[in-house]
Amino acid sequence: MSEARNANDSKEMTVTTLNLFNYLSPPNAFYSQENIYTEAQWLQKQNWLDDHLSKQDSDIVAFQEVFSIESLHSQVAKLGYPHFATVDTPFIEHNFLYSQPVLALASKHPIVDVHPMKINSALLPYDAFEFSRSPIHAVVDMPNLGLVDIYVVHFKSKRLELENERELLEVNRWSSNTLGLWYSTVQRGFEAHLLFTYVVQNKHKHSRPFMLMGDFNNAIEGDEFACFKPSGTSQNHELASYGFHDAWHLVQHHTPRPPTHYYGSHSQVLDYILLSDEFSPSSANRLATVNGYSVNDKHLIDPRSDQDLYSSDHASVSINISFD
Repeated sequence: MSEARNANDSKEMTVTTLNLFNYLSPPNAFYSQENIYTEAQWLQKQNWLDDHLSKQDSDIVAFQEVFSIESLHSQVAKLGYPHFATVDTPFIEHNFLYSQPVLALASKHPIVDVHPMKINSALLPYDAFEFSRSPIHAVVDMPNLGLVDIYVVHFKSKRLELENERELLEVNRWSSNTLGLWYSTVQRGFEAHLLFTYVVQNKHKHSRPFMLMGDFNNAIEGDEFACFKPSGTSQNHELASYGFHDAWHLVQHHTPRPPTHYYGSHSQVLDYILLSDEFSPSSANRLATVNGYSVNDKHLIDPRSDQDLYSSDHASVSINISFD
């Protein structure tokens, strides 16, 4: 994937999603005032990202956990991504303390439209509902495909800290943690199903191919992601064109699926690229073929402190797509 390609003439393209893990330039702090990169640490993080993206040579990159929007915009522009989009800004206290990071999209091809998702208020589970991170909906003009809807997501994390939790007794903290985990699952499920409804309605309106990618914060087998499973469309010809296809399953593999995130001895797949029916080899609507899927995890499984110490706690996921 690292060999340079002519973006306009190529019969293939690469798409990547990557959680950047606290991408924030100093002297700003993330979450608490102690979390500030030194200039040397920030330079190492930027150098790692330069190297990582250069190796993938992707046409489109979806990012999560972005605090420094302009820094990222400038960095990826130097790597050959003239088109860049966000739809939100982080929350900032005291002009230096950042929380609530946002999503971003970098593209070698024109982004002809971009906006946050507009959800019909009648569909919201309650009046005050908000996405934990506002998803990006972008329309990109891609060679060989034309207009494609790109959705970048970062679903709610598994942890929801309740008010005054730190002051609770141990038994109350335990019950609070259990309730918090359930709240976060419910939130993640609402986010996934509202996004699903939005994507399906947009597909019905425009009939364009789509890609949905990002950090799901749980395995896709979780009940909250039931809407993305193929059971509802596989036996129904009328609904087949609205299917969501996990890119991993569109490529033949001879090894188990690699994790994209590690926490101590625990590992799981949190990062996904879902594709519309136009990328399924068995579909009458097929426009392209997914012929490569890679989990780019060297910085996690074989890290070098001089290069990877301030990289990311996620692997990136890339797919290679070819055109007939």
